[in-house]
Amino acid sequence: MKSSSREASVPGLQSFEVLQDWNRTLLEKVSEQSDLIERMSRLKRYLSPQLADSILQGDDPELFSSDRREITAVFLDLRGFTAFSDSAEPEEVMALLRSYHTEIGKLIFQFGGTVEQFVADGLMVFFNAPLPCQDHTELAVRLSLAISERIKRLREEWLIKGYELDLGIGVAAGYAAVGHIGFEGQIAYGAIGNVTNLASRLCGAAKGGQILTDQKTLKQVEELVEAESLGELHLKGFARTVRASNILCLKRCPEAGEPGCC
Repeated sequence: MKSSSREASVPGLQSFEVLQDWNRTLLEKVSEQSDLIERMSRLKRYLSPQLADSILQGDDPELFSSDRREITAVFLDLRGFTAFSDSAEPEEVMALLRSYHTEIGKLIFQFGGTVEQFVADGLMVFFNAPLPCQDHTELAVRLSLAISERIKRLREEWLIKGYELDLGIGVAAGYAAVGHIGFEGQIAYGAIGNVTNLASRLCGAAKGGQILTDQKTLKQVEELVEAESLGELHLKGFARTVRASNILCLKRCPEAGEPGCC
């Protein structure tokens, strides 16, 4: 009778072991998913959400390979920052930069831009690499206008504190070599070419509150924005003058719900 009882209990024992194995597998999968979520969260602190998702999903093994493509580059630079940092305490400068970077960072991620570098108050963003986007010049201009509006609000706070700061922006579209830049242990993804130099020089020529672009880039978005011509500018490093314009705002577009500024 005892032997029969033990034999009868074997199926139940086997079912219990199967259940244990199933629970163990489930816990392992939950742990793996938790690790993935944590890695994704950390990655999104440094990259745009779209780019971070693409990397984690492994959709394109050639995502960061070197390539030649058309991009739109945006350079940002605070006016009056050198004088401010000379008179302010280092902790005060750091607090302002954190606030400034946080605000514009939200907009960069919203529009899907790729950040190449932070240099104190300077910043370069470009579109259409590594992730392709069809209307990259439009996105770059919309980002620039959104940042300009956000800076206007920040500037009110800065002036109350006695900070004489404003933002200059340069935008240019053209072909560049994109890919890895750096050395082993410290590699970044960046863009090199005349287009980035042009955007940088336009930014340098921009006064506080201005978004400067060249004629070629403006033609790609002339149906979208209002702009004022600034004539021919002599930009450092460029043999020929550059016909520049200041982008003022989006044109009125009731169908898209965009009020414009005119």
